[in-house]
Amino acid sequence: LPTGSEVSQESLLLHGPFARKPKRIRTAFSPSQLLRLERAFEKNHYVVGAERKQLASSLSLSETQVQ
Repeated sequence: LPTGSEVSQESLLLHGPFARKPKRIRTAFSPSQLLRLERAFEKNHYVVGAERKQLASSLSLSETQVQ
């Protein structure tokens, strides 16, 4: 059985101030999606608002993925 100090150490690693967030799953864009995203980025480095929403919709992606 773990002692009290071992439990608190483990708890600190999992929930402490330096605990790592779980890695987010990276989106694998298709070549055509990449081309459209790169073209949009060339025109405007900050795709926001309605433009981002429309681009995301046309590429079947979420706005966060287009961000």
